[in-house]
Amino acid sequence: MFFFIPYGTDAPIYHWPYGTVGMIVLNVLIFFLVPDVAPYVLEHGNGLQPLEWVTSNFIHGDIFHLIGNMIFLWGFGLVVEGKIGTPMFLLVYFGMGIFQCSIEQVLMIASDTGGSSFGASSIIYGLLAISLVWAPKNDLSVYLFVFLIRIIATTFEISILSFGMIYIGLEFVFAFFTGFQMSSAMLHLAGAAIGGGIGYVFLIGKWVDCEGWDLISVMKNQHGRQLTRTAAQMPEADYQLKTEKSKKRKKKKRKLAELDSELDDIEIQQSKREKRVLKIRELLKQNKPTAAVSEYQNAKRRMGEFTLCAMDLKSMADGLYRQKMYSESMPFYEQYIDRFPDLASKVRVRLAAIYIDIHQRPRAALRVMSQIDPQELDENAEKIRIKLECQANRLIEEGVLELEGQSWS
Repeated sequence: MFFFIPYGTDAPIYHWPYGTVGMIVLNVLIFFLVPDVAPYVLEHGNGLQPLEWVTSNFIHGDIFHLIGNMIFLWGFGLVVEGKIGTPMFLLVYFGMGIFQCSIEQVLMIASDTGGSSFGASSIIYGLLAISLVWAPKNDLSVYLFVFLIRIIATTFEISILSFGMIYIGLEFVFAFFTGFQMSSAMLHLAGAAIGGGIGYVFLIGKWVDCEGWDLISVMKNQHGRQLTRTAAQMPEADYQLKTEKSKKRKKKKRKLAELDSELDDIEIQQSKREKRVLKIRELLKQNKPTAAVSEYQNAKRRMGEFTLCAMDLKSMADGLYRQKMYSESMPFYEQYIDRFPDLASKVRVRLAAIYIDIHQRPRAALRVMSQIDPQELDENAEKIRIKLECQANRLIEEGVLELEGQSWS
């Protein structure tokens, strides 16, 4: 027995998934607080019951049904809500559930066998299909638990396209062997079809920004077309993979096959890093600094040592600053000064202004400005530096308390 648990994604996320978390909480509360769920399931052959089109989506048969659905609701709700925001996500969520249930009840209105259906699975398959349309090349981070003689747990990454096709393909196989009769598999496929249609409509209506990495672009081999620059065309930067090729050359007994394999791995890693950097640059070009920061942090988490060149690092800090996210920009300015001190005179002035105006840290401002060569500043920047120096000294004289070593993030 094995379980897949998607827990994260490298798809750009622009909105925190409040709606996804809210739906998870609501489903859990209903499961534990509603003792008799029979009046709320979607009945077949008992006329049209519009209230059931809503309530049946929140009913689950047992704890395993609930847990499984909520895990996948998180995995795919994160992608969908992350791109369109909470209000639109909730509209899509309830819209898919209501539409699916209404069609199902209409088709089964003449059924003399009775029966019913319930659960959030159809909606979740709809969210899966939307994610597949909007972000097929992005990866899901998945926990895998295998229960054999002992429990084996591991993690891996798989593209949303591959993950979605596996699950939708399995449901198609199950539906095929049941003659495509009314079943859980058919309801799941219907949910996926509805979600795929919604994803496509949003895409052609330009109601969602997939940054050129949507399924249509992938199928036309046009994905990332705006990111056409190669590593050779980029400024030489320290984001490139650091290797130990020189040390390997000194090892006389290195086998040729091992060396080839290692070089292949390096090329793969290099390609992934270049892709990340290009995506960050495109987001900055589109004036989306917060999305660029999210992509940068994802890259650091997944790749370990990941840094940007001076131009990109400053662009990210300046983008945050222009959006008045001064505290958020500060760590990137500090990193820039630490790594590129010879290029940082004007950046030191801007960071000093943040220290003084936002965080009341006059001593930190004086320290960062002490390394400036006034000859490197133009007339206007030099006036600002002198003004900031006066402000800092005045704050110190007024007894502003400043804790050494404090950090802001």
